[in-house]
Amino acid sequence: MSLDNATTIAVIDFRRHRMVLRWHALAGTWDTYENEPALVHGVACIHPGQPNICVFGQGGRLRLQIGLQKYILSENSPLIKCVPAFMSFGLRQRFTIESSTGDVLYKSTYWKSQVEDFYLWLTHRATDPDWRNVSAQSWSAGVTPAAIRSV
Repeated sequence: MSLDNATTIAVIDFRRHRMVLRWHALAGTWDTYENEPALVHGVACIHPGQPNICVFGQGGRLRLQIGLQKYILSENSPLIKCVPAFMSFGLRQRFTIESSTGDVLYKSTYWKSQVEDFYLWLTHRATDPDWRNVSAQSWSAGVTPAAIRSV
């Protein structure tokens, strides 16, 4: 990633796998490319009315951004959980990000979908140290959109 693009990062949209977005790290916003770049650095989940979420590699580290809040995904912090919501009969999920001291950094309850779920995808992968390390290195350097889509 060039110095020029340090705050503008090419990522794929989790829901529309064929769409490459320009993630604006300073504002936690996005827009589309006229001419998509050959390499991307992460995955974004765009929500109307909620903070957008992006996981991307930068400087050899895997970063998680929710709106304006940025976190480095390391072995113990932040803790990412996705569990069935209480009394929802498995129809609603609760996604939570906690600091190493137990403070809630972000939480959202949502209807469980029949299709691929970004929150569960992220929860399962973020707990795997090998995935975090490999993704941090390869995404920082840039990978083809197809390589991220297959993860």
